[in-house]
Amino acid sequence: MANQLGKRYQCSTCEATVLITKAGDGELACHGQPMEIAQAKPLPSSD
Repeated sequence: MANQLGKRYQCSTCEATVLITKAGDGELACHGQPMEIAQAKPLPSSD
């Protein structure tokens, strides 16, 4: 799986976050497990 430029990857064990500044081949791993793309945080409403 290629790393996607501009995406944030997060470790499910320690919650470390990595921002990809240069796309490439390979797989990010932390604690021996692949890192997943972090979900976007919801924006606050302007109500």
